Amino acid sequence: MSTYNIIKVNATKSTNDKVKMLIKSKKIINKDVICAKYQYKGRGQRSNRWYSSYGNNLLCSLYYKLPKNYNSPIFALNFAVSLSVLDTIRFFNKKKSLIKWPNDILSEDNKISGILIENNFKNNNLSSSIIGVGINVNQTRFKNLKNVTSLKKIVDTNIDVDCVLDQLLKNYHTYFERLNDINYLSKKFNQNLYGKSNCKFLLNKKVFKGKVEKVLDNGNLLARIDTSIPEEFRSSEIKIIY
Repeated sequence: MSTYNIIKVNATKSTNDKVKMLIKSKKIINKDVICAKYQYKGRGQRSNRWYSSYGNNLLCSLYYKLPKNYNSPIFALNFAVSLSVLDTIRFFNKKKSLIKWPNDILSEDNKISGILIENNFKNNNLSSSIIGVGINVNQTRFKNLKNVTSLKKIVDTNIDVDCVLDQLLKNYHTYFERLNDINYLSKKFNQNLYGKSNCKFLLNKKVFKGKVEKVLDNGNLLARIDTSIPEEFRSSEIKIIY
């Protein structure tokens, strides 16, 4: 879309780190998007690695300055980004796709996308964010990785990575327009959550059965463990497993 400026690079440590470097050197402006064919140290949440073969997937990071009238909880941005990525996956793939808290998109119960948002604050207020997204597009082999898929594995045809990026940016535009509508974003996000019927959790190094109730506006998970009353958890405390 015309409101976004796409900067393409062949390879970089990670697209989020590339944005940070450009911020330091003052060579990036609001809504610039770094898009790489390869990351040699791609990162996920809590320093997890993101592996991707050269040129086959969408690897991009958006530098986004929050509008001056932004008055929603911080996690509203995560709601908007997750929904943008989910809608992008669904545009190319009609199989069941859902949001897996806190930062993955699943298609047919396999990971197809990961999100890494790094926020910057000014006077204790969210001022800007680096929004990193990886979407598995045409990669079909994932060495030593389980429960991973791609658009090509599902639809059995190559998809233009630039078309996936274009669709993602269109969806960003749609959802960012509603950043101050936390009720809308929260409701739609929670309607599309993985694990609401049942799932497994890793908690205190033990596996429990349970189900997801919802994600709260502060980003914490409300879940029932072993059919107990709903409890609130931070992402550092509990993990949803397959």
